Amino acid sequence: MPELLVLQHTPAAGPSAFIEVLDARRSIAPWRLIEVTEPDDLPEDLTDLAGIVVMGGTMSATDPEAETWMPRELELLRAAVDAELPVLGVCLGAQMLAAAHGGRVERRSSPEIAYLPVTRTAEASGDPVFGGWQDGAAPLFLHEDEVVELPDGAVPMLSGSEATPGWRLGSAWAVQFHPEVDAEQLESWLELDALTPLLERAGVDGGKLAEEARTRDRSIVPIGRALLGRFLDAVVRPHLQED
Repeated sequence: MPELLVLQHTPAAGPSAFIEVLDARRSIAPWRLIEVTEPDDLPEDLTDLAGIVVMGGTMSATDPEAETWMPRELELLRAAVDAELPVLGVCLGAQMLAAAHGGRVERRSSPEIAYLPVTRTAEASGDPVFGGWQDGAAPLFLHEDEVVELPDGAVPMLSGSEATPGWRLGSAWAVQFHPEVDAEQLESWLELDALTPLLERAGVDGGKLAEEARTRDRSIVPIGRALLGRFLDAVVRPHLQED
């Protein structure tokens, strides 16, 4: 049975709240977690894949040669879109998708760390993934790099932050925010020493951000899970049925 690959760049940025949805959709495709930093684990043959979900991470996609595993992941993402295999990229995953297809990723002057309202563009109407987005929902943005130039052929699907928060390129969907992060996950991030300088540069109080996360959890986590659910139900399932 074709399987869904979930690419993880670091254990701290795993599928988190997505796990409930991934487990509930095992009848569509069983899922397997891949540590991208072990490039030998990345498949060379896409034949037995149902799709790919690419998670976030602390690495930078501004230099595709910065990490030894990056060229292999970029090659995989190029091949996946060329083969019309469903792909969903989250934060760093979105940046890697853009870099793989000729887009441009740059470092921001200061990190963007906030819950920001996001709205569908006109092009999102009828889209199987973004068409069901709840306009005005405010997901968590937590990133230092962002896609400043989309790949040729990519279509903006969401608007709201300084860069394009959601876009589509063929069989690939990408979001700059974190639909998979709940309050518990965010609080674990806030305990990391590496996040402290980003919070300071962004002028964000970590304690207040955690408090806001707990307030928003009940509304925003289901919206994030629904995004993945639409990707699996309306994109991955039909793709498998076509095969």
